[in-house]
Amino acid sequence: MRRTLAVSLGTAVAFAAFMPAGHAATGARIHVVKPGRSIQKAVNKARPGDVIQLKAGRYDGGVLVRKPLTIRGAGNKTVLRPGRNDYCAKAGQPGMGICVIGRAGHPVRNVTVKKLSVQHFRETGVLGLHTDRLTVEHVLAKRNGEYGIAEFSSTRGRFVHNWVQHSGEHAGLYVGDIANAHGTVVAENHASGNAMGLLIRHARNVKAYGNTFVGNCAGVLLVDDGQPGGQGHNALWKNKISKNNRNCRPYGPVPALKGTGILLFGGDHNSIKKNEVTYNRGRLPYSGGIVLFRGVPPQNRPARFNVVEANRVLGNAPYDLLDNSGSRTNKFRANHCRTSKPRGLC
Repeated sequence: MRRTLAVSLGTAVAFAAFMPAGHAATGARIHVVKPGRSIQKAVNKARPGDVIQLKAGRYDGGVLVRKPLTIRGAGNKTVLRPGRNDYCAKAGQPGMGICVIGRAGHPVRNVTVKKLSVQHFRETGVLGLHTDRLTVEHVLAKRNGEYGIAEFSSTRGRFVHNWVQHSGEHAGLYVGDIANAHGTVVAENHASGNAMGLLIRHARNVKAYGNTFVGNCAGVLLVDDGQPGGQGHNALWKNKISKNNRNCRPYGPVPALKGTGILLFGGDHNSIKKNEVTYNRGRLPYSGGIVLFRGVPPQNRPARFNVVEANRVLGNAPYDLLDNSGSRTNKFRANHCRTSKPRGLC
C-alpha cells in the first residue's frame, strides 16, 4: 500500500515490560497458540469477541483479521516475522504482519492487537483498512518496510504505548484517508529511526498527545495532499519532539527530510499546543522546530486558521518557528522560542 504524501518537493531499544494479561470478556473463548503454530487457523476458528493468546516465541505473520477479536501476546518476546503463508496478500495487502481489513461502509470493528512484536515485514507491521475502534497497544514494530503501525479509511482507532523503530523510508505511525477519524488517538508512543515519526495525511479529527518522537528525519507531519476535504481539525499536545536530525533522501513523492520537528503542509484548524520541540536542526526548506508551508501541488492550498500556542521550541535550526503558510490567519501565541521567520512570532 504505497500511500505517502504526494508532494514535489539502527539501534535496538529495550521494550518496556508489560502488565499481566487480563481476563477475556464474558462469554469469550481463549485460543492458545504455541510458537510455530498457525495464528491464522486460530483466527479463522474464533468467534467474534474471542481472544487469540500467543505464547512467547516466534510466529509467522501475514495474519488476516475480518472479525472483532483480540490478538494478545506475552510481550516483546512474542515475535511475528514473515513466513511461508501471507494471508494478507489474499486480501490484496501483501507484506503485512497483521492486517485488519474491512470494506467501504462495512468496517471491521473492535479488533485489539497487543503485547507482541512485528518485525521485518516488507510493508507494514500492523495495518488497519476500513476499521472502527482498532486498538494497537504495547506493540514493538521494528524494521518494517513502509509503516510500523497504520490505519487507512478508519475511525476511532487507538494507537497507545507502542514502540516503533526503523520503518524504512516512511512513517512509524500513520493515520490517513479519512474525512472524519472521529477522534482517533495516538498517545504515549515512542518513535525513532523512521523517516517520519507520525504522519497524518488527508485526515481530520485525530488526537496525538504524550508521544516521544526522537531520532527520526522529521518528528510529525500533517499533510494536505490536495485531495478533496484536505487535512485539519487535528490536535497535537504535550508531545516531546527532539533531535529528529537523520538525513532522508527523496523517495518517490516524499521530499528530502532532515531536522524537522513539526511540519504542516497546508491544513486548517489544527491545534499545536504545549509541545516540547527541541534541537531539530537542518538546512532543508522544511527544517526547523515548527514549520508551516502551503499544501502540495497543484492545489498549493495555504495552511490556515491553525493555532500554535504555548510550545517550548528551542535550539532548532534554521528557526524555531517558520511561517511560510501563505496565509495570515494562523495564530502564534505564548510560545517559548528564540528565533522565527518572519520575526516576531516568538
